[in-house]
Amino acid sequence: MERMVFGSTPKKLPKFVSKEVIEQMLDNARHDKDKHSTRNHLIMLFLWHTGVRGAECIKLRKRDVLSDSIMVRGGKGGKDRTVPIDPELSGLLRMYTDTMKADDTVFPITSRQLRNIIYKYRVSGYDIHPHTFRHSFAVYCLNQGMNIKALQRILGHGGLNTTSIYLDLVGSDIKESYAKVDWRVSQ
Repeated sequence: MERMVFGSTPKKLPKFVSKEVIEQMLDNARHDKDKHSTRNHLIMLFLWHTGVRGAECIKLRKRDVLSDSIMVRGGKGGKDRTVPIDPELSGLLRMYTDTMKADDTVFPITSRQLRNIIYKYRVSGYDIHPHTFRHSFAVYCLNQGMNIKALQRILGHGGLNTTSIYLDLVGSDIKESYAKVDWRVSQ
């Protein structure tokens, strides 16, 4: 699927998966007997609930985990931002980092290891990468009614035009909005 912007070449729309596919991946990790399955589950849950980039996940330090948010330091373009987190994720992160020092990296893995974790728990028939979680997060948030300006700030996009590409993926909203238009002929 491509997106046309006036005066430009078509751009490919980001690939995303449904909440159900993400939940199946989380379930796969939850039931894995691997010694790192708890960490791997938490990494995927973290990506799903925050929409952060893979590199931002890998750089997260314990001191950046607050009670209701995380601080993303040195994101794309060197920008810092605050990303809200839900109570479930907050509690899990606090338990997971309980014995860590403030400057310790929460998930001390490489980007290749992150890709391998995602690959290990993927659902058959889906090509899923760490960035797929980001796209899926954005689409899910918009489908749940999140304000696009708030989503822009969470994702750390410099301009609203970057975030607006996700609107093209939320087809049900377009159909619902169109259905509200009264096309009857007035007499």
